[in-house]
This record gives sequence, structure tokens and C-alpha cells, in this order.
Amino acid sequence: MTMMTRLLGGATAAAALLSMPLAAFAHVSLEVGEAPANSTYKAIFRVPHGCDGQATRTFTVVLPEGFIDAKPMPKAGWTLETVKAPFAKTYTLWGDQVSEGVTEVRWSDGSLDDGHYDEFVVRGRVTGFAPGTQLPFKAVQTCADGEVAWTEVAAPGADPHDLAHPAPVLTVAAGAKADHAGHAGHEAPGAVPAEATVGDLTVATAWMRQPPPGANVAGAYVTVTNAGDSADRLMGGTVPFADRFEVHEMKMADGVMTMAEVDGGLEIPAGSTVALTPGGYHIMLMGLGDAPNKGVAVPLTLTFEKAGTIEVMMTVAPMGAAAPTPAANHSGANHGGASHSTHKN
Repeated sequence: MTMMTRLLGGATAAAALLSMPLAAFAHVSLEVGEAPANSTYKAIFRVPHGCDGQATRTFTVVLPEGFIDAKPMPKAGWTLETVKAPFAKTYTLWGDQVSEGVTEVRWSDGSLDDGHYDEFVVRGRVTGFAPGTQLPFKAVQTCADGEVAWTEVAAPGADPHDLAHPAPVLTVAAGAKADHAGHAGHEAPGAVPAEATVGDLTVATAWMRQPPPGANVAGAYVTVTNAGDSADRLMGGTVPFADRFEVHEMKMADGVMTMAEVDGGLEIPAGSTVALTPGGYHIMLMGLGDAPNKGVAVPLTLTFEKAGTIEVMMTVAPMGAAAPTPAANHSGANHGGASHSTHKN
């Protein structure tokens, strides 16, 4: 019997629960419980304990219908697995029609002690639900001698606090507006922001030009401010519509314009703002799938050597568009250092 069958088995799953004092539980929950329709949402599952004294060895989540383009975050020390299956209906994703995708995510072969706390993350898109719709993410903690299934869903009008093992629930909020391609254009709780700060780094003004029809590569640009006392490095990243992400530099050599990948990552000096722009340092996206059209926004994930992963929304400008004006620095200056002059057109 598969984990999917156990989760959806209702009374069968409930009967398989460990015999334990229910009052001792703190529920598995979502860190952000609301997100608008047609938005990118990072589902962060908070797991506050194990199974009645035992360590959690496996954590499994069944994704609700309508949560598509799911991409789980790996965890050190855990084995990550996904299950793909047909959806109940067909959805529009970046201009394509999709009828199947990741429906279940499992982290296994790890150990979360009963007295410890951890988080498990899946990023995906909330499709066009009406405000107030509730999407249950049914989850199971598996331990050495049994499991705890957080799979109960309250009936309409019932109080979910009366449930012994409620599933983490995402409520669809009002506020997002989708364009004709199904992209979200407004930030809301749980959505990927247009500007983000992690540690000493702030990432802003992320943009790209709409690629020409049939293009297999595209450039992307972003501004990174390091307010700290030590340098960091941009090592790589991802977007949903490209297979490869590299940081490149364009420069003149013996009267010839050359372009090459930056070896070892791009340095972000302490106290400086680094602007990746056309004609200088930039992000090269290769192996394009269905690239987005002008006027929409798509999630961009950047990976830094020290700060880790940062996600922002990247706007798509028309073909040939000039660079947008960067947002003003937070301190009104440049955090004590000049931006890289080589990062200009």
C-alpha cells in the first residue's frame, strides 16, 4: 500500500494512528496560512515534535488539487522523493497547459527528535480559487513504531479546532490579480516578494526582457546590496522556465566584446551594491521552456555562498526595453560603499 493510499484512506488511516495522549500534540501547521489565487506560494510546514517520544523518520505531504508547479526544498540529512500523477483538471502554467505534476512529497531517512522542531518546504502556485477556499495539505509523520497522520479536514461550518489531527490548511485570500497567461502580479502574504532581505543581503530590481520567439537563452538582471562587514558571493540560482542558470560577464578584450561564465561565483563586496545589467555582469538563463511574456512577473531564486537562498519576483519587460530605475537604497546612500562601476551599460 502506498503512502498516498494511506493518507486518503480516511478511517483506515485514523485506525493506524499510534495510541498516545492527544492533548500532548502541537499540530503540524503552515507558517503562512493565507495566499491569494494565482500566486507563487512557499508552503513552510512546521513540525514541532515526533511521535509520542519517538523521532520522526519520514515526513510526507499530499498536495491539494490546484497547487501546481510544486518544487520541494531538499534538506541535509534527508532523502527527498516526489510522486507525479495526473491532476483532476488541466491548468495554465507559464502559457502551457499542464494536466499532471507533483502531487506528493516525501522526506525520509532523517531523524527529527521528539524534543526538537524543524520545517519542511514546498514552493508552488495557487491557481484560480475563489477567496475563502481552503486547501488542505494532508501530512504524515512516520516514526520507528508507527505514524501520526495530520489528515482530518473540518466539514463546512465545523470548527477545525475540534479535530484531533487537523491537516494544515491554506486559505485563499483576495488581492491577487492574474493576467491572461495566469501569472500573478501582486504580492500578498505567502507570495514571493519583489524585494527580499536575508542576513546582510538585499535583492531588488529583478527583471528580464521577453525573449524573441524560439529563443533558447535569455538574460536576467538584479541588484544586490551587501550591508554587512564581509563579502558574499552569488553562486547560482533557478527560474521555473529554464534548465540552466549561470552568472556571466561581458567585457572588451583586445577590441572584441567577449562573454564568459564567472568562475567561482560573483563577489558582492561588503558595504556595496552590485547591479547586474545588460553589457556587464548578468544572469544567463539557458534551455528555455515556455518563457514568460512581457508584463508578467515570475519567481527568481538566487543562491549565495553565505546568505543562502533568496527568492524574489522578477518582472518581464518588452523585447529591447531599457533597464528599469533601481529602487532607492534603504539607507539613502550605498551602505558605505560604491557599486561596481563595471556593472553598468
